Amino acid sequence: MEFAPILKSNLSRKLVDDIALIVSDDNSVFDEIFELIEHSDEKICWRATWACEKIVDLNPELFTVSHFEKINSLVLNTKHDGQRRILLSIILKLQRTYSIPVSVINSCFNWIISDNQPIAVQSLALKLLVAFCQTEPDFKIELLAYLENYAFQMNSPAMISTRKYALKQLIKR
Repeated sequence: MEFAPILKSNLSRKLVDDIALIVSDDNSVFDEIFELIEHSDEKICWRATWACEKIVDLNPELFTVSHFEKINSLVLNTKHDGQRRILLSIILKLQRTYSIPVSVINSCFNWIISDNQPIAVQSLALKLLVAFCQTEPDFKIELLAYLENYAFQMNSPAMISTRKYALKQLIKR
């Protein structure tokens, strides 16, 4: 199936959901859609990534180690904020299955306090760091200290709320 022209056209949430269902019914087309997350057309990249986010909800087992590594590489290198947000969401959904590289963890720290990052990226980066504490409990102390020291920089209502949730989760464990 040729997904690029579909992704290039006017895309809706329903169409992305339909693409995810097509891949769910025929796993052999997954790699075709996954490869489009690095397409030369930024719109196709972002929309293919969006489809992959829906696919991970339906069939997380389709994402292999090499897919996860590619996602981690892309999240660090993409210039498209929307794609970064969705890639972080995919990593968050797969983080119990695969190890998150240190480079992504370090970038998450930078993103949560960066004024250059959209609130959604900041928030997902913080949620990913909190989730990482489940597999690496020793990391919790470092994250708690970081959140306490940089609280003044998190002044958007969304980040204040996410920080409050994160602290609750970290203290509860």
